[in-house]
Formats: sequence, C-alpha cells, structure tokens
Amino acid sequence: MTTLFQDIRFGLRMLIKSPSVSIVATVALALGIGANTAIFSVVNAVLLRPLPFPDSESLVSVFETDIQRGQQQGSHSYPNFFDLRAQNTVFERVACYHSADYIMTGRGEPVRLQGYVVTADLFPLLGVSPMVGRTFLPDDDKPSTSWRVAILSHPLFQKRFNSDPSIVNQTITLEGRSFTVVGVMPPSFEFPIQNDPVELWTTIAGDASGSEPVTDQRGADFLRVIGRLKPGVTPEQAQAELTTIAARLEQQYPDTNTRKSLWLESSLTALVGDIRPALLILLGAVACVLLIACANVANLLLARATSRHKEMAIRTALGASRLRVVRQLLTESVMLSLLGGAVGLLLAVWWSDLLIALGKDDIPRAVHVGIDWRVLGFTLGVSLVTGLIFGLAPAFHSSKSELVESLKEGGRGTSEGARRNRVRNVLVVTELVNMSLLRSEKLRGVGKL
Repeated sequence: MTTLFQDIRFGLRMLIKSPSVSIVATVALALGIGANTAIFSVVNAVLLRPLPFPDSESLVSVFETDIQRGQQQGSHSYPNFFDLRAQNTVFERVACYHSADYIMTGRGEPVRLQGYVVTADLFPLLGVSPMVGRTFLPDDDKPSTSWRVAILSHPLFQKRFNSDPSIVNQTITLEGRSFTVVGVMPPSFEFPIQNDPVELWTTIAGDASGSEPVTDQRGADFLRVIGRLKPGVTPEQAQAELTTIAARLEQQYPDTNTRKSLWLESSLTALVGDIRPALLILLGAVACVLLIACANVANLLLARATSRHKEMAIRTALGASRLRVVRQLLTESVMLSLLGGAVGLLLAVWWSDLLIALGKDDIPRAVHVGIDWRVLGFTLGVSLVTGLIFGLAPAFHSSKSELVESLKEGGRGTSEGARRNRVRNVLVVTELVNMSLLRSEKLRGVGKL
C-alpha cells in the first residue's frame, strides 16, 4: 500500500506537470465513457431492472394472435377472456384491462384523468396492497347502475384531494356518474407501466351494464391480459394449454375465432418489445467509440513517453524492475481514466435526459432512466478497464527502454524509434477497425429503430 500511495502521488504530479496532455486525454475519455454510461442507464432502466412487483418473473402477458394476418400481439374480447379464465389450470390468477379516460367534475375545475378499467383480480395478481382503503372485490365487477367504485393513484390523491384519507368511501363524479373511492395505491405503484402514469382504476361494471354490454361481444377485441403462473408451472406448459384452449374456442365460435390462437410472453419482454435489439446495438456502437478514444489516448501517451525515456532508464538503473515501472505507468493511466469517468458521469446525466426527451414515446420506462448503483458500478468498471486498455501499450513500450542508449545525450536509438512506430501502427489499425465496426453498428441500429 505504501508503494501504491507513492505511485498515486507521483501520478498526480505527472498529470499536473503535463496539463495539455491530461486535458485532451480527459476530454476524449469523458466523451467515450459518458456515451457508454448514458446508453447503459437506458439499458439498465429498460432491460435489466425487473418489474416492480413481488415475484415478477412469474408474471406473463397473454396475447391473442391472428394467424391469418400474421399478428402476434393482438387483443382479447371479454367473452374470450372469460373462457380463458374459466378453462385454464396454469394461472394463479388472470386479469384483463383497457384504457379509459375520464372527465372528473364536482371537485374544482373539471380535469381529464387517465384511467384504466380492470377486473377485480388485477391487484391481488400483482401482489400489491393499497396504502389506504381496499382493492376491488369480485362483486365490484358485476353490472350495476348505482354502485361503481374507483381506486386512486397516489399522485392524484396528493394533487386533487390534498392527501386526505377521508376521501375513501366518498363519491367522485366521472363522466357524469358517481363512483365511490374504495382505496388509494402507494406512491411506488404503477400499472400499466408506461411513461404517462395512470391516475385511477375502475372495474368492468360499466362495460357489463346496458342493453348490449360489451362484455357479451365476442368480436370486440380491445383487452390486454396478464396472468401469474402457478408455482412449478413452466412457460412451455402454460403455452401448450393456451394453444389447446384457443383450438377449443375456434371450434366453438368459428365466426369470431377462426385461425386465432393464444401466445404467452414474459411481461417484462412484452413491455420492452422491439426496443431490445436497438438498445443493444447502440450499446455496441458507443463501445466502439470508447475503443477509438482509447486508441487516441494511447497514441497521445506513447508520444509523451518519448520525453520520459531518461526517467525510466534512471528508475531502472536505480533498481526498479520492469514490473515496477509498468505499475507506475498503469497507475497514471488509471488515474487519468477515473478523471475522465467522473467527467463522463456528469455528461451522462445530461445525455440521458436528452435521450429521454427525444425518445420518450418510443422507449418504455423512459421516466425511470437515471443514475443508480448499477450505473455507478458500470461507470467505475468501464473507467478502470479503459485505463488498463489504453495504458498497457505505452507502459510496456516505455518499460523496454534500452538503458545505455536512453542515458546518452539525446538518447533515443533507432531501434527505439522503430519499436514506437510499430506500436503506433498497431493502434492506428485498431482504430480503423473500430471505426468500421462503428459504422456497421450505426447502420444496424438505424435499421432496428
């Protein structure tokens, strides 16, 4: 540790001694590391972060596929959903939902609220409990003209009702109808997970009312379905049963269910959709940018190493081993990369906000993009690896200096110059390869997007 602290102190002096080199290298590394961190923050929020529900791995989305039209993620009708719910043996619970905006009046200025109509099983299926009151009961789904219920989101509870818990069991007016508030969800709850948060939930009682309720119309496909697999049931087993149920419904209702089947998919995969390959391609592209930056900084350090041959020769003459010299130079490189990583992290915060603003409509969970412990760990790891990558070539090159020639006046032999040129040639070739890879990654990314 004593020698490590000595290396760090000496490395700081060398960075200060060559401010122009340090600034240029820091800017190049900050741009590369910042771009990687910004894209990784999006990948982390969209692809790596699990759904915010207990045992979210067992949550699946069920789609009605239209074989004739080649449509895989289609919607359900109420009668088909009811049959699926009654005939399946693989789900603990299964629920359906659809969007429905409401105009709320009678409490200040009229306001449009983004709501969802859901079946009563939804909240127990997700494994969440309300902060105040209760969730829906099975009786709340039954058709009624006098008893309709609603559950509020926490932001709506704060903004329109001043966080007053007495709102539970009071009535609110939605679209000219009275709804009794039965509960308020906790601040962390959101469903469906989308960039424009849902503000309240109601039951299917309204859809089931009237002379021709939509719950009886098998051809009205507009529902989304989510289920929780029973313990021990694999997705393959569930898919096999869903295929059997779909074939049975096709035989029973050929007018509406011909050439229709059921498709099961992880809820996280269904949420991410087609954005996964595009994000991974972008991550590969910015990795190529970072490698190009590493090659540039390595060339910069290699040029600076020319003026340090006497220093390295003196260290060797005083007894420093080649490994000791390499460690000193790598310490300086890692310190430089950590400085670039710190600046890059600041750039990533701004760039990630810019990505959210530009792609909010196309990137699921964009509002959750930010800097957390995963992103910080990624930035630290990338900074350390980057320091080793661009520091290895100059370090090994400088440690191989010829002692006698380096100590001569003007000391740099022809063999030393030739060796330095060979290293530079390798770095240039590496940079050209990375640039070609970057161009191909960009083209693939544009195609995916």
